[in-house]
Amino acid sequence: MSSSGRIYLTGFMGSGKSTVGPRVAAVLGYAFYDLDALIEARAEKPIPQLFAEEGEAAFRALEARVLRETARRSRVVFALGGGALADEDNLGWALAHGTVVYLRVPPAVLVGRLRAGQALRPLLCDARGVPLPPEALRGRVEALLARREPYYLRAHVVVDAGDLDAAQTVAAVLQALADAGLRD
Repeated sequence: MSSSGRIYLTGFMGSGKSTVGPRVAAVLGYAFYDLDALIEARAEKPIPQLFAEEGEAAFRALEARVLRETARRSRVVFALGGGALADEDNLGWALAHGTVVYLRVPPAVLVGRLRAGQALRPLLCDARGVPLPPEALRGRVEALLARREPYYLRAHVVVDAGDLDAAQTVAAVLQALADAGLRD
């Protein structure tokens, strides 16, 4: 594994980071943390409420601070929010302090996965907090992914997970880490 013993799973919302992360951690004997859960604990409120009350800029500032605090831990897998590494400073920091793994999933698959929990994702709702209709949702996912993917693709490891179930994605992540010489 990387010398830091930290794995950062990145990718768009719905790519499977929070599902795959605990399983990868279990196989490796690592701890697992979801960065969004750490942010909510710090803010003492759910992310949709944080967005509504303080805005995206305040959320992103807190996200950057909590991300940097992950350096205190080792032998750990972190599932990051979809926008956490869509920032030069955060991406550079994560690349220097751990192994970044991008779970790449096509937009059509993401839209299908995101519909059910859309109301809990502020960026997939309108200004009033109402979930976007299907066509608008697809457009929003495609636009956000187009902006974020150049950052995601700079990960140490890229795993094409669109056609894989959770168990297959775990196996693919572990194999990709091993192939890249990032797994013992």
